[in-house]
Amino acid sequence: MANDSYYGPYAEFRKRDNYADAFGSALDDLAVKLDLSHVKSCVAFGTGSGEQEMKFVGRLMPGLKWFTAVEDDRESTEALRENFRKGLLPGAETSVVETSLESWPGVDGHVDAALLLNMLSQVHADDRTALFQRLMTLYLSDGGVVVIGENVTSVPSGYVLLMQRLGTPRVDYDVLEKEMLAAGFRVHLKQDFEVQRDLSDPSDDIVRYVQLETGHKHSDSHVRSTIDEIYRQPNMKISPNRLAIFTTR
Repeated sequence: MANDSYYGPYAEFRKRDNYADAFGSALDDLAVKLDLSHVKSCVAFGTGSGEQEMKFVGRLMPGLKWFTAVEDDRESTEALRENFRKGLLPGAETSVVETSLESWPGVDGHVDAALLLNMLSQVHADDRTALFQRLMTLYLSDGGVVVIGENVTSVPSGYVLLMQRLGTPRVDYDVLEKEMLAAGFRVHLKQDFEVQRDLSDPSDDIVRYVQLETGHKHSDSHVRSTIDEIYRQPNMKISPNRLAIFTTR
C-alpha cells in the first residue's frame, strides 16, 4: 500500500516558503496587543508535527500547564511526540489523540483555548459548524479562546489558485469568521501577515503533497503542468494569511 502520510511532503512544501519566519513575526506583533497569560489548558487540531502550535504557545501562552494535540497522521504524530520529548513545551503536560477532528471524542471538563492553524480547509463545512458549536457550548471555559489561522483567498495567490484549478478550493478566512460568529463567538483580534511561496519546478514531494491535498485526483504530469502555468504569472508567490483570536464573550 502506498504511504499516504503527508509528513515528508509537507516538510518539503514548507521549504518552498518563508512561513516560519512570517508566522514568527506575526506572533511578535500579537504579543504586544494580546494577553493570554490566563490560558492554562489548550487543545490543538490538525497539528502535524506541531511546530507552529508550539511556537504560538511558547510565545503567547506562558502559563500553559496542559496541551493536547489532535492529529490522525501517524508519521506526524511520531514527530510530534519527539518534539515533546525535546522539551519544546517546557512546564506543560502534553498528550496526543491520534484521530481526526471529525472523530475527536472531546475532553473531560473544559479547556481555556483551542488552536486551529492552517487545517480548516480540509474540514467539511458541516463538520466545522459542529466543532465550533461543541467548543462554544461544551468544551471551552468561560472566556475561552479560539485561534484560527488561514489563507485570505480573496487576494489571488499561486497556491490558492492551484487548489482552485485542481478542484479543491481553499476556504477563505471570511467564511470561517462568519461561521464562528454564527456559533456565538466574537472577534477579539486579527493579525495579517504575508508569506512568500514558490512551487515552480516542483520536486516529487511537492507533487505528492499537492496530490494528497487534492485527493489523488490528478496525475503527476497534470500537477506539474498546472504549477508551471500558474507560477509563470506575476505576483503568484505572495500568499496573504490571517491569524484571528475569537473569544466566548
